[in-house]
Amino acid sequence: MNKVWVSLLGGAMLLGVVAPGASAAENAVPDPTQFTPTFQTVNWKSPSTVTGDNLVWSFLNRQQKTLLSLDNTNNSSHVREQFRIVDRTSDKFGTQHYRLKQYVDGIPVFGAEQTIHVNKSGQITSYLGAVISEEQQADAKENTTPKISATEAVYTAYEDAATRVQSLSSSVQIVSEPYEDTRSVSKDTYEKAPNNELSISTDKDSLDLDKESELKNSKLEVVEPASSIPKIANLEPSMDPKAELYIYPDGDSTRLVYVTEVNILQPTLLRTRYFIDANDGKIVYRYDILNEVIGTGRGVFGDTKTFETTASGKKYQLKDTTRGKGILTYNVHNTETLPGTLYTDSDNVWEDPAAVDAHAYAIRTYDYYKDRFGRDSIDGHGMAIASAVHYGAKNYNNAHWGGTHMLYGDGDGTLFAPFSSDLEIVAHELTHGVTEHSSGLVYFAESGALSEAISDIIGNDIERTNWDFGKVAYTPNIKGDAIRSLSDPVKYGQVDHYSNLYPDPNNEDYGGAHINSGIINKAYYLLAQGGTFHGVKVDGIGRDAAVYIYYNAFTNYLTSTSNFSTARAAVIQAARDSYGDNSIAVTSAIKSFDAVGVK
Repeated sequence: MNKVWVSLLGGAMLLGVVAPGASAAENAVPDPTQFTPTFQTVNWKSPSTVTGDNLVWSFLNRQQKTLLSLDNTNNSSHVREQFRIVDRTSDKFGTQHYRLKQYVDGIPVFGAEQTIHVNKSGQITSYLGAVISEEQQADAKENTTPKISATEAVYTAYEDAATRVQSLSSSVQIVSEPYEDTRSVSKDTYEKAPNNELSISTDKDSLDLDKESELKNSKLEVVEPASSIPKIANLEPSMDPKAELYIYPDGDSTRLVYVTEVNILQPTLLRTRYFIDANDGKIVYRYDILNEVIGTGRGVFGDTKTFETTASGKKYQLKDTTRGKGILTYNVHNTETLPGTLYTDSDNVWEDPAAVDAHAYAIRTYDYYKDRFGRDSIDGHGMAIASAVHYGAKNYNNAHWGGTHMLYGDGDGTLFAPFSSDLEIVAHELTHGVTEHSSGLVYFAESGALSEAISDIIGNDIERTNWDFGKVAYTPNIKGDAIRSLSDPVKYGQVDHYSNLYPDPNNEDYGGAHINSGIINKAYYLLAQGGTFHGVKVDGIGRDAAVYIYYNAFTNYLTSTSNFSTARAAVIQAARDSYGDNSIAVTSAIKSFDAVGVK
């Protein structure tokens, strides 16, 4: 168990006396993963020549009662009033993937997300999603105008964060300064948001997936410049806070909430998502979402690397402009101040090993995603990848995806080498960014474990030396050990079967995110490598097919509150859509989840 708990201890040290995990701060409400989506195999084909987006709308119109639990089955506009297409992608097998959200009076419902998949023959093969009931919709319609502003919600979140970190520094004091209410949101504002109102047509040219105007997420975000947030203690946002209005299911009823995030670097690293009641301003729920490791120039271990840089005047910058919108590497000089200083050099021979590794491995990870999956950077649209090395105090034992930057500590030399020295860790953390920009898995409980698992899977796959993860940076003076093992999760303190699911009653591990991810890691290993586990024999299909199926399922099929059961359904369906109903990929995917007890 020591490997896992070392990592958890690192998380506890990160927040001092503030325990990581989640809590219902003011009111007892279900946690954000409550809205578990359901999976349906569909095999539906339009009887006409309807294509593109119109195929999706036609399908949903005919499934209002069976899939969406809507009663207005004779109202063809009912679906378009409630659902919006927020993303469209296609894969190398010709399957088109649609991601939708449910809205009530123009306000999105938290967790009410759907994915729909259309094969190259124009047949809808599956649906995964969750919707609120007609009764909950009626309840939500009674409360669509917030009584507090977005600014007030952001202020409440930062004030709570200040209280949580107060004991970490004697300089932190709660200061409730007066503020000017600079922004309010009315129902009328939301009614003006675009809502994908498109008529169903049999015209072959009716809609095209490449139309940028229809690719936009139709949700309305309220952005508060960091400078407009009143100073609360010494907490300063590291990025402009956003407060988005959501309808939050609460049993048979709903709440109107703002969802916002506290993202600070000083006096301690903290990234917490808050749900603020939009009527009384109380904190409905909060959970921490720091995705952390649990665990030419020379790199940390003396190997020579070559990589793209940029000439700027008489100097060179550690900046690659040939990939997406750029790969940039910064030095934060053992502080917590971002973005830091962009590395420059006079002769293009780089002397900082941690920077060399961070830059080269960010490039390797970008190339891996582009070459293997056709994905252009973290968000799929060329997002710049920024790395900050020498983050935090010297001997800082952690690395994080912080939402905008990769942050690498130097390690203490005993438990960890500099974190940027490990390609698996770099790929793991950047994959948290991929997850954030695709399924958006809530970093808590089973959905959090899914997030950890796909990061481990990608981190391990990028080199394929064996089935261990994090073996380079972890205990650099001890050979042969690692942070986690995909083939034998129990070896490093994880669980490998659903019957042993760790409940994590005190939320010390984000609801069991790191410990329970071993179950999914083991299922993946069995799919790729094969073997007999708990009496179930699985025929391996190889790493190439297995990692593609998992990547496809996790980025295109899952939604934010997916659990292990829906992940099983998504992986099996992704195998079916890619390799065929009767393929060994489907059979082995089914057996791999049977073997680890996930039904």
